[in-house]
Amino acid sequence: MGGGKLLADYNRYKKLRNCGFLKLFIVYPEFRYQLFYRLRLHSPALRILLKPLQLLSPLNLYINCSDIDEGLFIEHGFSTIISCRHIGRNCWINQQVTIGYSDKTNCPHIGNNVEIKAGAKVIGGVKIGDDVIIGANAVVVKDVPSHSIVVGVPAKVIKIRNSITEKWIKVS
Repeated sequence: MGGGKLLADYNRYKKLRNCGFLKLFIVYPEFRYQLFYRLRLHSPALRILLKPLQLLSPLNLYINCSDIDEGLFIEHGFSTIISCRHIGRNCWINQQVTIGYSDKTNCPHIGNNVEIKAGAKVIGGVKIGDDVIIGANAVVVKDVPSHSIVVGVPAKVIKIRNSITEKWIKVS
């Protein structure tokens, strides 16, 4: 049922929030919604049973992605729409982010270790590489290479590096 992914998500939230399951479940609606989403995705019965619990704490967070790897962290999920083909390991998504289709078939693919900052938009059949930071309010409509930082409207690469362990270098 994806228990490994659930456990990885929990461990990431636990580390970043410095608290246990009960507090995460009660205090952080993003964690609760993500937990419900993963459970519902793999069990039609749970989908029905968990619906009333989800209605008790509406968040304005929408997720439509059947392939989410472990370690997803949603910071302040308010007004956030996530509709994509894939989300890689250890991604961080902030509030008021839109990840979605540009038409009925073209939706984003998000790599591993990607941070999407507040208000950013990732639209269409774009591929976001691994180890990418998408700046606040950036609008991404083209592929983003791995190991890069993008900002602006439309988003442009401003920094790069060769691996996750290296320092960022400005792009001229």
